Amino acid sequence: MTNFVRDIVVACPPDHVFDVLSNVERLPEFSEMTVAVRNGPGRAVQAGDTFEQAVKVLGVEFDTEWKVTEVVPAQTIRVEGSAQHNGKASLTQHVTAEGTGSRVSFEVDYDPPFGILGEIADKVVFERRTKNKPNRS
Repeated sequence: MTNFVRDIVVACPPDHVFDVLSNVERLPEFSEMTVAVRNGPGRAVQAGDTFEQAVKVLGVEFDTEWKVTEVVPAQTIRVEGSAQHNGKASLTQHVTAEGTGSRVSFEVDYDPPFGILGEIADKVVFERRTKNKPNRS
């Protein structure tokens, strides 16, 4: 399983940032791989909620299914997901105050789909994308 952590600082208060993150229908606004979100709860997520996410990687679109496993209001959201062809992931988002803004920490653990082909794509796309992204926004 691959793991990475990314921190960003945003110029919005933590409650606003948490509100945006807890609305999965807004995911396409800040996840460039996300094509669509379907069957979300239509409100802020709560533990036990599920939703579907269509993502596109290397021109290939596939569906993922997510379950919200933990919500600590105004602080933490954790989801666990699975994708076609044995892909698995978990994402934990932590929001904390930093000055007049917020620090958002994203911790991702995943096994890419498609076995060895997924591992190759992971090296080419995901890890390079993660290394090249700035840590502040």
